Parts: sequence; structure tokens; C-alpha cells
Amino acid sequence: MGAASAATVTKASAVQVTNSTYTVNGIAVNLATFFEKGRTLVSLRDLSTKLGVKLQATKGVITATLKGHTVELTANSTLIKVDGAEQKLTVPVKSVKGVTYVELKTFVQALGGQFAKDASGTIWIDADLLGNVDRIQWVDSAKFIATQETETGRLDYLVDAQTASYEQLRILEEISDFVIAPNGAKAAYTNNAGEVFVIDFATKLSTKVSEDTSIKPELVWSSDSSIIYFLQGDKGSVVAKLDPATGTISKVLEDKVDYKANLDVSADGKTVTYTVTKPGAVVADANLPVESDDVAIDMKGTEPQIFAYTVDPSIKDNKPAQLSTTADDKVFIHAAADGSSVGYVSVSSEDEVKSTLVIVSNDKTSKTLFTEKDVYQAVVSGGKWYLLTEGNGSNQFVYEVDPATGAAKQLYTLSDTVSEIIVKSGSPFAVVNEGRVFLDINGQWKPTTK
Repeated sequence: MGAASAATVTKASAVQVTNSTYTVNGIAVNLATFFEKGRTLVSLRDLSTKLGVKLQATKGVITATLKGHTVELTANSTLIKVDGAEQKLTVPVKSVKGVTYVELKTFVQALGGQFAKDASGTIWIDADLLGNVDRIQWVDSAKFIATQETETGRLDYLVDAQTASYEQLRILEEISDFVIAPNGAKAAYTNNAGEVFVIDFATKLSTKVSEDTSIKPELVWSSDSSIIYFLQGDKGSVVAKLDPATGTISKVLEDKVDYKANLDVSADGKTVTYTVTKPGAVVADANLPVESDDVAIDMKGTEPQIFAYTVDPSIKDNKPAQLSTTADDKVFIHAAADGSSVGYVSVSSEDEVKSTLVIVSNDKTSKTLFTEKDVYQAVVSGGKWYLLTEGNGSNQFVYEVDPATGAAKQLYTLSDTVSEIIVKSGSPFAVVNEGRVFLDINGQWKPTTK
């Protein structure tokens, strides 16, 4: 494509064209390129074939289109049109032995694609990536849900981790976060009325599995993806479970204790763990008139405490056991799969004291597992803890911690702009960095959103 004058061909024939390896839409490919004036020029045909660009030549003008973007190029010209607006190139469009070459990075970005180089030097080229992601959840090793928070609500997308292609999930009302089943085939959520739905990721269709309208602040799947546990009521007073196949709801625990949270259920369904937070007490001077606004809230004893309940009807006077009594704040709370312990990040009320990882067992013994760095986030996957911590200066570290031995291993050094780590056993390690999602693919960070 792109016939050129004899003078142009003679001059261009001195160009040293080489096959260079790039990762395009998640796949390693070879593209014909050469280097001139500090710019890499790429074979228009090679790149377009790999990127999915449609090419058309009319009267010497080549038109490239990709998902709503159009780029017009003319051989030997430093001007291109990007969606109708002119843009100047450093190196003109060139023809070498009948093959048209264009500036690589400029052409990719003009078509709305993403061009990025990781620390190893690998260049990733992706088309039409999803942007401005607030959080993600792994569905399985190949797919994740990316959520965008908008002024009018939220948008959820099912993203292919390898190709970065995505599809919006058509949810027509405001909903809670998706709670993905362990089998990766479906997810549960509630609407504003408290009704429970299950979305099938194969069909992308949602089914209402319960018309019960009681408030359900937390949903938790059983390990075999057959039952949905939840807290019930505006104060989270009851632990209940739902059989989505029949719509049947039954109570697991009703002990008249309010403000339960952080519900977890052991793999065998026999241990339920949660926290209880007592509300602050209103303190007023008895000598002041009732209408006075001079009141105070006593927050003593309002720190969350961890409880465990054994689900066994044969136990007489069965009651939950309080596992913790400490005055620290407790965040990122996760129970062990066998229900034998609960871990959390302990946050002190004193700013200079580092947040640490603590494990409390069902026998009420407690041990601190990680104190090396201030802990910002904690995730459990595959029986291990993964911590996002302070680093050195302008970076952050990621540690893997074995709860059985307390052994900690540093896995990554990340930018201090990383806001979240996402870990699921069998899936690539992922991070959210300034609205973009990056995956660790064989030791290289691949951008899957822009």
C-alpha cells in the first residue's frame, strides 16, 4: 500500500527494517519497524491486522478505523487527521518497498488505544481499554468485574484479562456490590428493596431468587456456591441463609445483639464469625434543660469485637463466643476457611503507631503476625495473607504472610499511587493504580484498563 515516488523509495530503501516483538491485545507478535528521528515507525498493515483496525485506501488517502475512531493518512505527509482534526507527525508517513509505515505510538493513541512500556522494557499495545476503574473483583483466572463509580450510580463491566475486551453488565437499578460465588459462575447482589438477585456470567442474565425485602447489609456464599448467608435487618441483628434454588430463608442465629458486621462462614458451614460494634452512649448534664444541644457521645467500649458461633442445634444453650476484648480498631477482617481463627489489621488511635496484622483463635489467644511495616490493606487468598504496606519513600510494598508460621515474604515494590491490590488464588496478581488496572503476567505488569 502507499505508492511513492522513485526519489522517496530510493531514500527510504536505506532504512533498516527489523522485526520487533510487542504485546498486542495480550498476545506477543512481531511487527516490522524502523527507527527515525527518535520515533519508531511500524508497518501499518502489520499493526492494523493485529490490533483489529479496518483499512481502506481511496485516491491516495488511507483511512484507518477502530471502534468509533478514524485516522486518515497520506504517504509522505507529516499531517494526519484524527477524528477529523489535523495532527502533526515528527516523521512523515513513509513507504518502504511498497509497505506503508507510520509513527507507532501516535497511531495507536490516535485510534484510542493504549501504549505502555513496563519495567522490563516490554511494550504493551491495547485497543479500546476500559477507563477510570474504581475497583475490580476476580470472577475466575480469566475474567474480572471492573466497577466505575459515576455521578448517577455505578457501571459494572465483565473484562477478559488476556484480551482486555469488556462487556457492560446490564443492571437496570441501583444495587449492592456483586458477591462472586466461589465457583466463578455467578454472583449475588441486592437492590434497594432488599430483594436478592443472582447473575449468571455465562448468559449475563439476572434472576430474582428472593422477594424478601428485609435489609441485607452483607451477602456471603457458601464454599460450594449453593447457599447465600447474610445479615438481616437495619441493625444487622440476625444471621440468616437463603437457598437461591427455592427462595427459602432460614435463621442461623438470632441472639438479639445488634450491629453485627464482617460476616464470614467456614468452608463446612459449621462456624459463623462476625464483629459486633456497640453504639456510643449519649451523655448529658442533668442540670441542663432537655432542649439544650449541649450533649456528648461516650465512645468508650465501642470498638468492634470478634465473635464466633458454632452452628449446632444439639448444643444446649448455644451462644456465640466473644474472641476479642481489645480496644484497637479492627479492619480488613477475614476468618480462616476452617473457622479456627479470625485475622484483622489492628489500627491504633495513636497516629505514630503502625497498623499490624493480628490473628485471634477460637480459644481466644491472640498473636501479632506482621509488624515490619505500616499495613494499608490486607487480603486473604489461598490460605495466605497479602498486605499492601508502607515502603521506602515514594513506594509501597506487598508482602505474603503465612498465618501458620508468621513468615513474611516481600513480593512487590509498587508506586505509592497504587490504591488497591486484588488477589484470588489461581488468578494473576492485580493492582488498581490511578483508575487503571495492571496484572502481573509472568513478572511483567500488563495494563488492562486505561
